[in-house]
Amino acid sequence: MAGIIILDFDGTITTADTINTLASLPTSHHPGEVTEGHEKLWEEIVEGYVADHAEHTKNYVPEAKGRTTLGQELEYLESLRGPEGVSIGRVSRGSLFANLREEDFRVFGQRIVENGRGGEGEEERVVLRRGFKEFVGRCRENGWEIGVVSVNWSRDFIMGVISEQCGGLDGVKVVANGIRYPEGTIEGPKELGREVMMTAGDKLRGMELLSKEGGERKRVVYFGDSTTDLACLVEADLGVVVADEEEGKLLVTLRRIGYGVPHVEGEYRREKDGKKQGMVWARDFEELMRSGVIEGLRR
Repeated sequence: MAGIIILDFDGTITTADTINTLASLPTSHHPGEVTEGHEKLWEEIVEGYVADHAEHTKNYVPEAKGRTTLGQELEYLESLRGPEGVSIGRVSRGSLFANLREEDFRVFGQRIVENGRGGEGEEERVVLRRGFKEFVGRCRENGWEIGVVSVNWSRDFIMGVISEQCGGLDGVKVVANGIRYPEGTIEGPKELGREVMMTAGDKLRGMELLSKEGGERKRVVYFGDSTTDLACLVEADLGVVVADEEEGKLLVTLRRIGYGVPHVEGEYRREKDGKKQGMVWARDFEELMRSGVIEGLRR
């Protein structure tokens, strides 16, 4: 077995965050029944989260420019558990997803990929990064396992979105949160003791779980687009930063803490001990496949 490819979902497999799309499920599932109250509740949740996050970041010491090491940045990212937890509490207490079953999330995910959207409104579109389906197929042909680690609220929504693209879900392992029926509360994955996944540290625990499944640790290639992927990208045998441009937030953060990340179609460096392959960045899976980086890991 070559190893395991582990991908973040929002902004990595997809071109953008899908949280607003997921939040539209209740109105799509029950059109006309819950629209006004649901939209007001969601607006309050978003506004509260933005305000809490901004306040936390404003008061955190050291500020961004003073965080110049990996350890400092990971400490800051872990401190975000506070505002993240408050936001998840608002979602759970507001019963935003009450009375929606696992199957509802899966079908919704499938529909927005197959039809371009799950209901009415341009904001509900979900677009996958170029080459994702072909990339998964090629990796499977070459013996790689496929896994997904995400702080998204619904594992079933993720599975619905990727099922068609992965040629079915046989062998695809997804570690993410879930939404309990009928209450609509958010809970963490069973494999991690139901603790809600919110931070970079939580994603790292998910990556470690998948990489050690079955005993000996597998070779890991990790794909991520945001700072919540930082710990996984650093710990993986190869970290692939997915970014639209070189000045993306994650790449800027990595440079600030001393990590130079070359573009995948340019020069990239491998450590001599064969254990650490470093990091590269790519705009999409087509660029990655053209580079031959993944195939090179098999040699």
